[in-house]
Amino acid sequence: MRSPSNNPFLPGSDRVPEIWAGRSPEIADFRDVLRPRRVNGLYERGRAVLGEFGIGKSALINRIAADAADLGDWVPSRVRVAVDADVFDLVARSLQGFLETRRTDARVARSTDGMLRRIEEIRLPVGGVRIRADQPTPNAYRALFDVIVELASLAGEEGRLLLIRVDEIQNIARPGPLSQLLTVFGDALEATRHRRDVAGIDREDALPLAVYLSGLPDFHRHAAEAGATFSRRFRTAELDPLSPMDLREALSPFTGEGWRVLTDDGTARGVMEGHAVDDLIARSLGDPFLFQLAGEGAWNAGTGEVITREESDRGWHSVRREVERYVRSRLDGLTDLQMSVLTAAAGLDENHRTGAAVAAAVGRSSSAQIASTTRSLDVEHHLIRRQAGRIAFRSPAVEAHLAGGWP
Repeated sequence: MRSPSNNPFLPGSDRVPEIWAGRSPEIADFRDVLRPRRVNGLYERGRAVLGEFGIGKSALINRIAADAADLGDWVPSRVRVAVDADVFDLVARSLQGFLETRRTDARVARSTDGMLRRIEEIRLPVGGVRIRADQPTPNAYRALFDVIVELASLAGEEGRLLLIRVDEIQNIARPGPLSQLLTVFGDALEATRHRRDVAGIDREDALPLAVYLSGLPDFHRHAAEAGATFSRRFRTAELDPLSPMDLREALSPFTGEGWRVLTDDGTARGVMEGHAVDDLIARSLGDPFLFQLAGEGAWNAGTGEVITREESDRGWHSVRREVERYVRSRLDGLTDLQMSVLTAAAGLDENHRTGAAVAAAVGRSSSAQIASTTRSLDVEHHLIRRQAGRIAFRSPAVEAHLAGGWP
């Protein structure tokens, strides 16, 4: 029954996995707060989803976008920002592609040509070089703002939402483009459209527009340096590792009626032994990628309807090298002292993991002597958090690896 071709786990992809775990507050925020308020003309801030590499930021905003599309909302393709890319051009390409798909809609088609002409003011000129690559032109700012406002207004005439997504936002390294992009989005979120309600009262409604940004935790710092009013116009959710309850709930179909699988002979249901569920949760350490990887290995370790504990063990063994590479990649580029500080911290009980205790463990007389190192591990490498004189690991997987005995 089981085979790699019908494996429902999906590690290492920004696509939405079939086995979805956690993030209920963020999904409910879109469904119950952001969407209904914006569709009904009420102002609501944009959303910024921040977190470490592999924590599931992209998968979350793609899940929200898929939910929006199921409701009939207008969802242009995701904008994924590469380092030093022209983000105005990327956003323009996304909107341009969406407009092309709407040409069959007569009402939208009437506005399409005008919007496409304005998009050409945003796109890179022939040869791919701006006169000033570090600063979008005022025309580009105004053209992007106008297109977003017009698209959102058209969506609102159908009772739909326009949802724009920008991923890896921290890769906009120059303050100028970042400030202008955030200003465009912020201004569009605050724009209004005139409407007369059923009682004949004139109203100025907020546009049915949602903007989701995702990136690394220090994006707040980049936004502040760019001088943008980021916190006033965007609400931030910083994603933490998934809880054991999140993972157990995601696996509940395997311990209930079974996971439905289509086979040549009809429909079958895959189940999982309780001990296999416990092991998969324990090994994943709340990391979404490791959860999907461990699940993939367990599924592929056999062909029967029941995933046994032995198959879970074999599956984990089959992906163990990939697990190690994934965790070690988080430690690439660290200095010897940084590695020593991290290893010493991992060897201490979390209740006694103070700066002074870590300093003593690496042969320093005070926490001041490792202050620059711990700051770098926090602010630049995003491996620890410094809170009230204590040190905490951001990733339980990195902590477990450094402490030894895992994976």
